[in-house]
Order: sequence, then C-alpha cells, then structure tokens
Amino acid sequence: MKIAIIGLRGLGDGLGGVEKVVTETSTRLVNQGIDLTCFCKESYSQNDLYSNVKLINIKTLNTKHGETGLYALKAIIKASRSDFNILHLHALASSFLSWIPKLYGKNVITTIHGLDWQRAKWGYIARSILKIGEAFAVTFSDAIICVSLSLYTYFKMRYPRKRIIYIPNGCDLPDENEYAPPAGLNKDGYILYMGRLVPEKGAHKLISAFNALNTDCKLVIAGGGTFSSKYEQQLKEMASHNPNIIFPGIITGESKEQYLRNALAFVLPSEIEGLPIALLESSCRGICPIVSAIPTTVEILGDWTISRGYTFDPYSLKQLRTALETCISNPQLTKELGQRARERVRSLYNWDLISSSIHEIYNDITSTSGE
Repeated sequence: MKIAIIGLRGLGDGLGGVEKVVTETSTRLVNQGIDLTCFCKESYSQNDLYSNVKLINIKTLNTKHGETGLYALKAIIKASRSDFNILHLHALASSFLSWIPKLYGKNVITTIHGLDWQRAKWGYIARSILKIGEAFAVTFSDAIICVSLSLYTYFKMRYPRKRIIYIPNGCDLPDENEYAPPAGLNKDGYILYMGRLVPEKGAHKLISAFNALNTDCKLVIAGGGTFSSKYEQQLKEMASHNPNIIFPGIITGESKEQYLRNALAFVLPSEIEGLPIALLESSCRGICPIVSAIPTTVEILGDWTISRGYTFDPYSLKQLRTALETCISNPQLTKELGQRARERVRSLYNWDLISSSIHEIYNDITSTSGE
C-alpha cells in the first residue's frame, strides 16, 4: 500500500494544526508498515526524510494566495502520475483539485479540519474557491474524514449519501519530567495563548480584554503570523503599553513544554476552529482552559463545560474579561478545572488509536477498489 499525503507545509512541531496531525499519524502509520510519502512546501521543508516518512518538497510561490494553489496543483499532478494507491488530501484548499486524481484512476480521501471558507483572512474569491473545494471533496473523495463531531454532523446532514467518517485529532501524552518556568515568568503567574496569529483566533480581543484588567498576572501570546505581519504588528501595538503582555514567538520542543507546564490557564478566543490541538495539548497537561463557546471547544470540554474550564461568548469582550478575572482570582478552582479537563482529554484523544483508525480506512478503500 502506497499513500501520498497532500495539504501540509511540512512535518514537525510549530507549523500548524494540520501539520501536527500529519506528523503524529504519518510517523505511526509508517511504523505499521505503510509506504507513505508526504508532499511538503519547499519553503518549510528541505529534508527528504522525517522519522522514516518520505518527503517530496514542492517549490511554490511565497505569497498568501499563490503558495497554496500552486503547491496543490503540482503535488496532486505529481502524485497522480505516480504509483500511489491513495491520495490523502488535507483541508479544502487542496480538495479543489480532488478531481485530478480520479482522471488517473486513484482513490482519494479528504480530511476536513474546518470550514475554511468561514475564516476571516480570505476574501470573496478565495472563499468561493474554498466552497467549491468542499463540493469537490464530497463529489470526488472515496471517503471524508472529519476531525470534530460538529464537522461530522454538518457533512452528514448536508451530504447524507456520502461516506463521512469521524476521527478526531489527538494529543501527546507528556513525560513526567519537571520543567522550570521560562525566564522572567513564575509558575501559575501567567495565562498562555498558543497558536497562529490570525484574526479569526481572536488574539486582538484577548489583548483588549486583558488590558482592562487590574492584575499582576501576565499574558503570554505565543505564535506567529503568516505571510503578512500586519496583524501581528497590530497586536504588538495594542499591547505596547502593557508590560505584562509577552510575545515569545513560535515555541516548540522543551521551550513549549516550559510554557505549557507552568501556565495558570490556557486561553483560546477563536471564532472558528476544527478541533484545536493546542487546547488538547494544554488540557492533557492539566492546564485549565479558558475558551470561546464554539462547538469544537465545547466538544473537547464535554457536556458540562463549567466543570472543565471557563467559557465565554467569542463576540463578548465583557464575558472574556469576566472569564479571565474569575480564573486569576480563583487559582484553586482553576487548578481543579484543569485536572478535570486532563482526565477527559487523556481518555478520548489518543494518537495511536487515531492512526489505527486511519489505517483501517486505507485498508478498506484499497480492498473495495480491488487494489
């Protein structure tokens, strides 16, 4: 069985949610005996191997709109002309071209990480293309994988005759080592945001709400922007008068563990998410969630969200400010909520089980098609 995976920047930590999912699952699938190749973007990936996963790096344009389109076209054509049994596409942008592999008689699986046409960063034309990508994904894919129950419900209701499968994202089980707080920070002395700095994730609302607080607690905003730094610069200007707001950039490896293990809480003010891996990672470590009450964050916390974290309306600065204040002024409650989140996440979101589920789909698709 030969699998091509398309729709990612590269493998490794710190690149994004799709990249994290592909990194964790592909390395496990290779160990299960699958011949697997990831098609990456040359600007993010220069090696030809990552933990036994073969890489093909596609040269593309380093622009907001040109990069993804050219990458997807070149990767899909190259993979379609090769001897892969299945092309596994990630996200709607690549799915726009999911009809090409069918011209070569290939099986296609698409993993949906979110309804990308809802994201604020895209203009009218890009959103229209992404909506077409959704329709093409459903039309030309042999199976659709949804990473959250809300996405699964959306696709199952809208396309009831198609093969829609729910397989969630997972989280790493942390080691038992002790990690000192990052330089200049105290344990439980800061709230952590970790993710891409793009408008739909709401970091500007977070800064506005935090600026209104009277507290010695710090706010760490870890992550970076993409292509244009205009939004990232806007965030730093909003925080420029507040020395308690810190921007460490993208954090990975041991540095990431230091920030995660010692935070009082993890905050995610997003308006839209697939199934946020950063929330899974922080909850897995017992860090209390402060999250916008959107379907995919509520899904992670479970039916009784108040028992596993603080939630707020993503469009209400007042509710976000209240959630931050309650978290900071009730540290014992915050710790208890973090432990409850930890128990739930560790029991439900496991990369080994997720990879085995994907393997089963590969086997089923190839056996059904007679390969």
